[in-house]
Amino acid sequence: MNDEVNSGGDKMSNLQSLPIFQAVAEEKSFSQAAKKLKLTQPTISFHIDNLEKRFGCPLFLRTAKGVTLTVYGELLLASTIKISEIMQITENNLHNMLAGHSGQITVGASTIPGEYILPEIIAAFLQQNSGIRLSLKVADSNTILAGFERGEFPIAVIGIKPHDMTFCHQQWQDELVLVAHSDIWRTLNGTLSLTELEKQPLIIREQASGTRQSTFHLLAEYGLQIDKLNIVMETASNAALKSVLISQLGIGFVSRWAIRKELTSGILKIITIPEVNLERSFYVLRSNLLQPTCVDLFFEHLLHSNH
Repeated sequence: MNDEVNSGGDKMSNLQSLPIFQAVAEEKSFSQAAKKLKLTQPTISFHIDNLEKRFGCPLFLRTAKGVTLTVYGELLLASTIKISEIMQITENNLHNMLAGHSGQITVGASTIPGEYILPEIIAAFLQQNSGIRLSLKVADSNTILAGFERGEFPIAVIGIKPHDMTFCHQQWQDELVLVAHSDIWRTLNGTLSLTELEKQPLIIREQASGTRQSTFHLLAEYGLQIDKLNIVMETASNAALKSVLISQLGIGFVSRWAIRKELTSGILKIITIPEVNLERSFYVLRSNLLQPTCVDLFFEHLLHSNH
């Protein structure tokens, strides 16, 4: 154990000696290097001796006029210059990362926020922070929550309420609406009771979907028995769900965020369920582990985004 500690200390000492070695090589003089670095000449000699002992070879030829590099010294000088450049680049990168000028962020998001809310917010953030790179992973809420808990990304946005709210912020509201093709909507006169809903062919998202879970949970609060619903098809995406609805196979519950264009065009219309209000929230989760400054900046940007 002591040998390992000493070895680590020796390596650190050697690294600290390299700038002194470079100064002697450039000045071709121990005394001039001492003046340049504001060190004593014995200190300069001590560091050079340490390096020569460490590498087991002479680094300088000492003459009456000063010192010149040996072939070993020339090789070490070339490497020292590279190390110095790497250290400078590293120092700059660390400074930029600490200041939030650079960095990499991976964000996990469930389908609705990932496809309809975050893109505009991310675009605004990156326009203000051009040195930061951001990766967005979109999946169902359960998959994103599981990935967040495994540490795959420091920030997540999901449509289901997590059990642990310690590092969670309720951020945006969403309304889950029952929609149908305009022709079906007219046939139904634009309204359905919960009892009538049970008889209609229903298109829904897959089981892991936050939209599905929230819809069923909210409907159950109004006394609807989920197992009585006439589910004729499940889809793995909102795009697929909307396509099936447009094909008039049935009706379905969709986030209002996901159908803004279709509502504007009139191809899909909202079916009213009297006295039923299906609202949910989207939650922003942040890891409690130490993260680059850019993660904190984006997190604050999210919390101040009134989308």
